[in-house]
Amino acid sequence: MNLDTDDPVGARNRAIVFGLVTLVVLGIVIGLSVGILGSRAVDSTGIDDVRAPNNPGGPTDDPIEDFTAGPTPTEDTFEPTTPDEPTETTEPSPTEPSKTRDPREATLNASPLQANTSEQVSLTGRFPGLGAGILLQVQRREGGVWTDFPVTMTTDHGGVYSTWIITGHTGPNRFRIKSETGAATPTVIVQIT
Repeated sequence: MNLDTDDPVGARNRAIVFGLVTLVVLGIVIGLSVGILGSRAVDSTGIDDVRAPNNPGGPTDDPIEDFTAGPTPTEDTFEPTTPDEPTETTEPSPTEPSKTRDPREATLNASPLQANTSEQVSLTGRFPGLGAGILLQVQRREGGVWTDFPVTMTTDHGGVYSTWIITGHTGPNRFRIKSETGAATPTVIVQIT
């Protein structure tokens, strides 16, 4: 006994249900594929809805700049020293070894020194003589003046700090860290490609 010939309405209903289930499954598979590929395409370009630490509700005012900040360190590896008067810092070459610096001078290290627009750049260093909880501002040299980059952090014990950034500005980017006390680190140059 053939069920298809005995019940043509049931066979037609089964074919319709099978067709609908097939369309739903294909829609889900295609939707997920397009979503995943689209997400990866956006991630690879560095374009996304990044929110500034000081503006948690929305993107930055600068549409060509993407940025992100990372956490501060949890461990103190330096002993505090007596603070000196803040002095004007000069821009050292990016290859200048840090061993030639005065141990009482603020430090700034960037890693890597050459990065893509979607790559994180770690900024670490120390403000000798500063304790924990001092507000620090990342700054970038733009048009001959230091402008606040939308990333802030605080010092750990001994003035140690750590954060990371992502920027969409290609070419050499000059960064420094300025403390709420007015002291600033030497400049570090990061090449963004």
